[in-house]
Amino acid sequence: MLPVYPEPKHNPLGDANICSRLLFWWLTPLLRVGYKRRLEEDDMYSVLPEDRSAHLGKKVSRAEKDAQEPSLTKAIIKCYWKPYLEGTRIVQPVLLGKIISYLEYYDPSDSAAFREALAYAAGLSACVLTWAFLHHLYFYHIQRVGMRLRVAVCHMIYRKALRLSNLAMREASTGQIVNLLSNDVNRFDQVTMFLHFLWVGPLQTVVVTALLWMEVGISCLAGMAVLILLLLLQSCIGKSFSSRRSKTAAYTDDRIRSVSEVITGIRTVKMYTWEKSFADLIARLRRKEISKILTSSYLRGLNLASFFALSKIMIFVTFFANALLGNVITASQVFVVVTLFEALRLTGTLHLPMAVEKVSEAVVSIQRVKVWRTHFKSCPFPLFYLCVGFVAFGGWGSNWQKARISLARAVYQDADIYLLDDPLSAVDAGVSRCIRQALHEKITILVTHQLQYLKDASQILILKDGKIMKKGTFAEFPKPGVDFEDILLKTNEEAEPSRVPDSPTLRGQPSESSVQPQESPRPSLEDAAPEDQDTETIQVTLSLESRSEGKVDFKAYKDYFTAGAHWNIIILLILVNIAAQVSYVLQDWWLSSWQRPCAERCFFVPVLTAGTVLFGISRSLLMFYILVNSSQTLHKQMLESVLRAPVLFFDRHPTGRILNRFSKDTGHMDDLLPQIIQDFVQTFLLVMGVVGIMVVVIPWTAILLIPLGIIFFVLRRYFLETSRDVKRLECATRSPVFSHLASSLQGRWTIRAFKAQQRFQELFDTHQDLHSEAWFLFLTTSRWFALCLDAVCAIFVIVVAFASLFLAETLNVGQVGLVLSLALTFTVMVPRCVRQSAEAETMMISVERVTEYLDLEKEAPWEYKHRPPPSWPQQGDIDFSNVSFRYSSDGPLVLKDLIPLIDLRKKVGIVGRTGAGKSSLVSALFRLSRPKGEIWIDGIWTATIGLHDLRKKMTVVPQEPVLFIGTMRKNLDPFNEHTDEELWNALEEVQLKEAVEGLPGRLNTELAESGSNLSAGQRQLVSFARAILRKNQILIIDKATSNVDTRTDELIKKKVREKFAQSIVLTITNRLRTVIDSESVMVLDSGRRVEFSRPYKLLQNRNSLFYKMVQHLGEAEAAALTETATQVSSREF
Repeated sequence: MLPVYPEPKHNPLGDANICSRLLFWWLTPLLRVGYKRRLEEDDMYSVLPEDRSAHLGKKVSRAEKDAQEPSLTKAIIKCYWKPYLEGTRIVQPVLLGKIISYLEYYDPSDSAAFREALAYAAGLSACVLTWAFLHHLYFYHIQRVGMRLRVAVCHMIYRKALRLSNLAMREASTGQIVNLLSNDVNRFDQVTMFLHFLWVGPLQTVVVTALLWMEVGISCLAGMAVLILLLLLQSCIGKSFSSRRSKTAAYTDDRIRSVSEVITGIRTVKMYTWEKSFADLIARLRRKEISKILTSSYLRGLNLASFFALSKIMIFVTFFANALLGNVITASQVFVVVTLFEALRLTGTLHLPMAVEKVSEAVVSIQRVKVWRTHFKSCPFPLFYLCVGFVAFGGWGSNWQKARISLARAVYQDADIYLLDDPLSAVDAGVSRCIRQALHEKITILVTHQLQYLKDASQILILKDGKIMKKGTFAEFPKPGVDFEDILLKTNEEAEPSRVPDSPTLRGQPSESSVQPQESPRPSLEDAAPEDQDTETIQVTLSLESRSEGKVDFKAYKDYFTAGAHWNIIILLILVNIAAQVSYVLQDWWLSSWQRPCAERCFFVPVLTAGTVLFGISRSLLMFYILVNSSQTLHKQMLESVLRAPVLFFDRHPTGRILNRFSKDTGHMDDLLPQIIQDFVQTFLLVMGVVGIMVVVIPWTAILLIPLGIIFFVLRRYFLETSRDVKRLECATRSPVFSHLASSLQGRWTIRAFKAQQRFQELFDTHQDLHSEAWFLFLTTSRWFALCLDAVCAIFVIVVAFASLFLAETLNVGQVGLVLSLALTFTVMVPRCVRQSAEAETMMISVERVTEYLDLEKEAPWEYKHRPPPSWPQQGDIDFSNVSFRYSSDGPLVLKDLIPLIDLRKKVGIVGRTGAGKSSLVSALFRLSRPKGEIWIDGIWTATIGLHDLRKKMTVVPQEPVLFIGTMRKNLDPFNEHTDEELWNALEEVQLKEAVEGLPGRLNTELAESGSNLSAGQRQLVSFARAILRKNQILIIDKATSNVDTRTDELIKKKVREKFAQSIVLTITNRLRTVIDSESVMVLDSGRRVEFSRPYKLLQNRNSLFYKMVQHLGEAEAAALTETATQVSSREF
């Protein structure tokens, strides 16, 4: 297999020394490149061998022999040494208390006490430095474990997807699998970061309680009781996330599945003007999904609010209890208590609830993966080579090109036994002869309705309702009593056969060919012969996914926030944030003045504590309300923009690339981004409060804070130049994973038939490895940035600690205690604030990618102000005036200067050789792209009316029957415009009534994805039933009888003549017998109309192209067609 991507660069981590690994120095060359220019794919380092998808997948496969679900054991083991790091943070308040105690009882002549204080300051310095370096090294390793778990589970999901049986695929939709790969496996990246807090939190709580008891005695239990009550409440809330996650994931599955169906069947959606119907359906699903997401977001908001306010409540309750007990508390004790509660706050009120939430969600994700793997059965691999029509490498080749490639691929396999599921119906007579010659010494089983091949068969089996009715040689069949006798007597030597793989009489069962069901609405081999519309399509090149450069534009932020609420609400949010921060800061201010009278403390501290709680909760809930609403609004706008995009957009963008926006990027906007932004706003305001107090209390700290701020600004800017590009690369490299999954699901039977599972698995692993390269760089650069920030903050704390000792004579103990305690808070909050600001900007790239789809090129408006009369068109005549047509501005002309006039109620056949422009004529009529020239229908120029007003008045029965998940009723009548009686009558007209009555729910029977629980012929008959229900003056049949047998084809022709006797009927076909009795035949060649007349008249001209096409079928068939044309002509006159 050829490499998919350029050879990646060597990963310097592989041979980095210990210091380089500890300090992430090996990233320096990449950061320099990223600062100078935009990073490209070939700048990324290769994924390390132990992180490769294939390697991780094999480890999971081995683990599956003992356990049937992914195991987090290795991640848990990796977490065990984290409590020792947490110990460095718990010790910090104790050392701080010793320093404050020295200042409280300061004696300039006591040199021993001074040396002891210096030792405490040195110990404090050692703690903050140890925390700064080891903390991020740990998180790097644990995030890498999460990445490995995700990659391994993705490998496992894809391997299972290749083995899904057809029955399983009816129940497991593409949307569900995409959701597993995009959102569910994400939980592994998140859970490993917080898992260890499940035991670190309780352990740290016990240690802090012991230290508090040593400082203030039994009164500390009052504050700890508040924490324990809140932890119990948060644990209950965290567990509820599992049930909410299950419901949310189910709604997300349905939404992504529906979006996927719309994208894959977009031509049918547009020609039937179903955009609004599907937009409403997806909007309903999205509202249900958002309702669950919003509830979960509110609970997260309460957790973040508790992180903001809980320490203040605990401090107030502890000091209030201490006062009730009549104890006297010193300044050093005040700040030890404050700092210990601050040390506990991050773990106890943020990380522990987050751990419960993430573990609950991860358990749900594991269960979803487990259920998906065990519930849906795998299909055993076929022993023979099967030639099918779908080629899994893309959707832009024409049907006849796919058929030739598929046939060639089968022949080159040189197998002993060949199973051919009617592939010859999509190739011309010459290719058919070559294939038969190549396989004449092979055992070949051909499933077909193309009767001209039967005379070459050594044995013939006739099937009906899944049973063998008769078998024998060709000579034995023309006898009475055989159900196929009438058709066999009409057997001729058609050179352009039609494809009919399935019997329409099967009641909701798969086609009689159980080897290759037709589960996909994408082109598979449903055309009757080489098809012209794809002459244009193959000119379309799939562009690489574009990436923005530089900063995330301010417009993205503006669009994001204003999409969720009016400016009045946003201003209210700002005011609530300010109020919350003011009350928070004032409480610290009162604590710094502990010598104030007790009456003042007893009044102001409770009021400020209540204000902190009230405003903290209000701003969290309001923030999540606005941001989740923004996500809903942007998703709606993106969907509307995509539905209004021209068909060319879908030809140039793979399904996976579009689904990436609707799944992964939307998931980021739903869950991660609101949480990150709320956390950033909260920590930013806390930092501003800390800085303000420090400067007011001890002005000289500004000397340190100003250069510190400059350093942070420069570091952030330097980091973001690389981080933004890495995140964009991560988003862009994710799309091929989804595209490969979607194409593999559609072509899985081909993959199995040619035993290509391993090759496609390797290709999937290659896509995953490329994404892992980007994700690994995102992970490591984030750790590099965090390490730099923490190191700078550690230096700041060291300077403040030692400076307070040397300046003890000029400072009072309250000032020093407050500044030192805030400095320790500073080491946690400032790096977190800067990191979250950078993380918010990188996550805003998901918003940026979504907003890119808001400005797509649009089709003409669906309706104009001046609309045609409701009764239009009354006659339905069509006039082409010098019409030329191309699918893209840079593509070739596929129609050139067409000038036919199709009169009232005419039945016109449209024929032509490969590339003639037959189906392009349909595209021009429906304005799937803008034609040049004028097309008039009943005196109205179609360019002057809206697309829906035009398309609603024409009905097309396409060559690719497209059905959607939903009931049979919904597929027939999406807008509920018809009665049940009308639906049953339409089904009876197309010989489907009996089959639908046999379904479990009749009209309310749920159809599987792409209608795969119906045969291909039945799906085509559903398309004809739709046409009958619409009762339009213009009917276009675009090779639509290719999936039904000859008898049904004749029946449909008869019904069309009866039901559409007063309508214009355009029949596009490669089977000349279908149009030989038409009133007129239009012959196209190379996009031009070369002939347009009655069939009989064209056959009288031996130089006409139509005559030559008829003669090419063989003498017997040509004579039969000529006789039919003569009879029709004599009846007309």
